[in-house]
Amino acid sequence: MTPTLHRTLAAFLCLAAWLPALAAAKGTPLAPTPAQIMALHTVADPQIDRDGAWIAYTVGTPQAEGKPPRSRIWRVAASGKAPAHELIAPDAVSDEHPRWSADGHLDFISNRPLPPADAHPGLADTQVWRIDARGDTATPITRASGAVSAFEVSRDGTRVAYLAADADDAATVAARAAKDDATVVERPTAFTRVWLRDLRSGDTRALTAPGLQVHDLAWSPDGRTLALRVSDGTTLNDYWYRSRVVRVDAATGTLGQVLEPRASAHPLQWSPDGSRLLYGHLGEHGMVADVTVHEIATGKRVVLGADWKGTLWLARWQDDRHLLGLGQRGVRGAFLRLDAATGHWREMARPQIPYAAFTTTVSGRSAYIGIGDAQPAEVWVQNGDTLAVRTDHHPEVAGWAHGQVRELAWTSSRDGLPITGLLVTPPGWKRGTPLPTLVQGHGGPAWAWWSGWLGSWHDWAQLLATHGYAVFLPNPRGSEGAGHAFTEMARNDWGGGDFQDILDGVDMLEKDGVVDPQRLAIGGWSYGGYMAAWAVTHSDRFKTAIVGAGVIDIGAMALTTDTPDYLPGYFGDPLANRAAYDAHSPIRYADRVKVPVLILHGEQDRRVPLSQGQMFHSALRFNGTPVEMVTYPRGPHWFFETAHGRDVQQRVLDWLDTQLGAERPQ
Repeated sequence: MTPTLHRTLAAFLCLAAWLPALAAAKGTPLAPTPAQIMALHTVADPQIDRDGAWIAYTVGTPQAEGKPPRSRIWRVAASGKAPAHELIAPDAVSDEHPRWSADGHLDFISNRPLPPADAHPGLADTQVWRIDARGDTATPITRASGAVSAFEVSRDGTRVAYLAADADDAATVAARAAKDDATVVERPTAFTRVWLRDLRSGDTRALTAPGLQVHDLAWSPDGRTLALRVSDGTTLNDYWYRSRVVRVDAATGTLGQVLEPRASAHPLQWSPDGSRLLYGHLGEHGMVADVTVHEIATGKRVVLGADWKGTLWLARWQDDRHLLGLGQRGVRGAFLRLDAATGHWREMARPQIPYAAFTTTVSGRSAYIGIGDAQPAEVWVQNGDTLAVRTDHHPEVAGWAHGQVRELAWTSSRDGLPITGLLVTPPGWKRGTPLPTLVQGHGGPAWAWWSGWLGSWHDWAQLLATHGYAVFLPNPRGSEGAGHAFTEMARNDWGGGDFQDILDGVDMLEKDGVVDPQRLAIGGWSYGGYMAAWAVTHSDRFKTAIVGAGVIDIGAMALTTDTPDYLPGYFGDPLANRAAYDAHSPIRYADRVKVPVLILHGEQDRRVPLSQGQMFHSALRFNGTPVEMVTYPRGPHWFFETAHGRDVQQRVLDWLDTQLGAERPQ
């Protein structure tokens, strides 16, 4: 198929996809179904080129049969004067991680079949590929034996540095095939290492030695060194909690001094002149991080936006003296102009964002992932205080009914602390008729609900609001979006001040005529699941609870989770401080639960192990409390299988209909 024919067909299919939405828009909007929500695309990783003219980004399409979403790369004009188009790829291929090189090429990671001349049995499926800025024909630029997970091309365009996992040797492959594969815990034998490939000669060599896990890399502008974020272990816990920032000589592989011994997962980035390095410093308790500029010559460190009353998630250089930052204050995003020398900040715009994903240019134009009240994630552009959407990968949503999103603020009865959150109500609802209501807690606790689109397998607000419910989404103390001190207030206090903040918000909505107190439920996933379990062990206000992958026995989880440094940040040593862990664990109060409970849990959840849900289920059964537990084979902590996500949403909706007796809108 020629590129012209491909684009013509794509345009026809796009028009065909629009027709049902247009037809629905002319009539009565229909409430979205769980299946429709799970069919939404995932738009992510916006990369604007140096001239600020084009944006490359990824679009994930859900797949059937338990497969992860298929990722493809699209390009759109930043000006909005040309439509988005997809990079041509074979049907079964996933393309991801698009990055513009200094000379204007677009490079990306893909599992495309290698050309016959390059194919070799010892090469990995995943390599770095390259196309011209406006072309479609891709060629591989790496020949890695281990799967490539990240890369960066040097500024002069002569070398590519990439991260690749060590390939198994013949003995390991044979032992695995023979099921002779005993594993010693915390003694990894395979690591992700840095490799360098000369793009002129093809010469390739490992830059880092075995025994060092590399998580991130960044070329210095002069091409002499790379900054690396590394750890001694290969686990997720090492990635989040036990990494450091070092420099390595690109010619010899010699490691330099440690620049940051306690790094966060913020991406590494050199200033354009190479005099400063941007990275993240993980806070003492592991729940907050400082975005930091490190002056290499003097060792001076500057924390960006240290006194900003929000959470700065991400910063990127615009020139040698200034950076653009993106974070959340309250329930809205915020773009900040940041001074590299002082850390001083100035808010520039308040977008609606689901998380921080953006890139920027020296001209000031940036590309980011934005949302609207009735619009899932799309590519937007920011320039000063001007925000504009540039893509529309969800035309069908225009034909759906939409819940009304309202931003809230109230004061804690405990200490007068200002608290924020959201309320999503049915389409067209007006005060005067109290509604059946779900209080949905977010994960974390160091996380936050955001203003805008709230529809996914774990964000139930749009689904429930369009089926007759109010959904209250609080950001109590311990959440992000109100400064470091606010986030750290959850230390040694899960279920204390945070729960009271939530109850204060419910009180406000009851007085406002929103909440029907006789039809009030609570639910959520992860920490939201914990809060649901805690609520029905400490209050009789809720008629039912939905506990999704909830923490039930905090002490037991601290010793079984795949991130063992997570809970000690809140409660300290899980052995010495076991009494504190127990005092905040719902399992210790399970005999108090008198209302029906729905428990949902993935069978392969390593973050909050399945045993957490199982022990709550067993305890409630012993107690004679009505309880139903649903488990999801292969399900990790964060689901991606379409059928699982659809089932979670449908069960939540059906459970609330049964327990609260809500009337579906006609």
